[in-house]
Amino acid sequence: MATGDHFLVGAGVFVQRDDGRVLLVHHARTGHWVIPGGKAEPGETPRQCAVREAREETGLDGRPGRLLAIQHLTTNRHWGSKYIADPYELFVFALHVDPDQHASIRVPDGELLGWDWFTPDHGVKLMDPTNAALFTATVQAAANGTCAYLEDLQALP
Repeated sequence: MATGDHFLVGAGVFVQRDDGRVLLVHHARTGHWVIPGGKAEPGETPRQCAVREAREETGLDGRPGRLLAIQHLTTNRHWGSKYIADPYELFVFALHVDPDQHASIRVPDGELLGWDWFTPDHGVKLMDPTNAALFTATVQAAANGTCAYLEDLQALP
């Protein structure tokens, strides 16, 4: 049961090449593909979390850009196979990376099974419903110059 006195914060990065393909990582625990990201550490802002997670999960050292999406996940729900007792706020930031770094992407053993570049239409098919909703909204926000807001799986105006 949720304690009601706090919520979890996580952040991810949206890295898109000039050809439109997006960087995704293959999560070992869930078996799904996701954008690079994870939970914030104590005292860390969402933007700092996104940059740290990008470095830890891919080795990329990019310049954080604008906020593309925020997803609020309500309490007492399942996120794929994981039970989430507390509300969760997820932030996705654009990450601008020098194309010369693309060849040096690496993922940590154990946590991730690999990485690849996908068209958005293909990548979304490899995700669980929660990440697919966030990814779809993020792709649209990046293309439209907006910021998306979601509550659970629903994108709201």
